[in-house]
Order: sequence, then structure tokens, then C-alpha cells
Amino acid sequence: MFPLIGSGRYVTAPIITEDGHAIQDPIVLLQTNPGAQNGPFDPTSNPTPNMDVEPIKNKKEIQWKLTLHQIGLDVVRTDRTLVFYEKQDNLSKLWDILAVYAWLDTDVGYCQVSGLKMSVVATGMSDLCSPMIMLLEDEADAFWCFERLMRRL
Repeated sequence: MFPLIGSGRYVTAPIITEDGHAIQDPIVLLQTNPGAQNGPFDPTSNPTPNMDVEPIKNKKEIQWKLTLHQIGLDVVRTDRTLVFYEKQDNLSKLWDILAVYAWLDTDVGYCQVSGLKMSVVATGMSDLCSPMIMLLEDEADAFWCFERLMRRL
């Protein structure tokens, strides 16, 4: 699994190219290094202890890592007027659940505007998952409620 899952952090920048090479941009390195501080990027430190040097060849993993970027962008936009999402921990819970779901259900993956049924055309997965995170304290419970909801759609 990706090292940020469950770390209390999330990524909004692309972390991988379509051919499986890790992106070595300073913003990406800062976001993907769980031990990174919020200070300026230090190129002399080892910023990529968890990044693969060799390109990834597994198509499922490449597609999933490409999706993590979009999940991160949508997470910071979801219910952003709510005080609940002012805490980084709550944003990372939403990111974790959506990232794990995208890994487990490759048929659906992740999409923001869902065409699964007409009743949810204007609703994305982050909007469907958000209330579960707010109502259920346990992240695992929120995940399984979301997974069951997605199965029913």
C-alpha cells in the first residue's frame, strides 16, 4: 500500500507518471514523505525513503497512484465550509477511505461525478463518503458503510 494511507496526511499533487516513474518534484516529495516537516523543502535530506526508484510495471498500481492525485484535489474541495474539515486529520480520513476503496474496487475505482445511477449524477464519491466520516468516529466503520453504499448504487 502507499505510505501515506493512515498517516494523517494526504497528497494533492501527481505522484507518478503514466509510464510508472515516480515524480521527483519538490512539492510531490514533500507531500509523500510522511516524516516531512511543514517547513521549506530541503534537497540535501533524503526526501524519498518510501518512493520506488524503479518504475512501477503493475498497471493496477499505476492507475491507482494516478488516481490518488485526483482524490486529494477533491478531498480539499469537499464540504470545505464545514468546521469539521478545518482539521487535517478529518481530511486525511476522507482521503484514506477513498484511496483504499479505489484500490479494492477497480471496476468503479474513483470518480467525482458519478454516473452509476441517475439519483447520484451530480454527487461525487467524496460527497457520499463525507457524512459517514462526520457521523462515525471509527474510520474503519466509515469505510465499510461507504463500501456498502457504493455496492448498492
